[in-house]
Amino acid sequence: MARVMLATKNDEMRSYLARSLKRAGHCVTRVADYDAALTILEETEYDLLLTTIDTENADELAFARTAQQIDPEMRVMFITGFSAVAIKRPDEDRTMDGLFGEPVHLRQLPNEVGRLIAA
Repeated sequence: MARVMLATKNDEMRSYLARSLKRAGHCVTRVADYDAALTILEETEYDLLLTTIDTENADELAFARTAQQIDPEMRVMFITGFSAVAIKRPDEDRTMDGLFGEPVHLRQLPNEVGRLIAA
């Protein structure tokens, strides 16, 4: 079981993914506001930050960078409209984990979260 922070402004996606991840046995904290998420991250450790990324808006990238500064051990996975990407921590020299091809069905995500945490 992983402790997952699910931070996305998309209410429907946040609700769907939280249910799916909880059914897969993960402990999920759902957050819609990135500033609130950073405050929570300062107080609680998570195994994974799962967030969306919009190429027209850099908020998610800045948020993820700040989150990793708060907890460098936490893994980060982005969900885009076409794929999901897990970025490696700066101290890792492995290739990037969790790169999914297009299109990705969100039903695959709980399994991939488990796989990423186990890596």
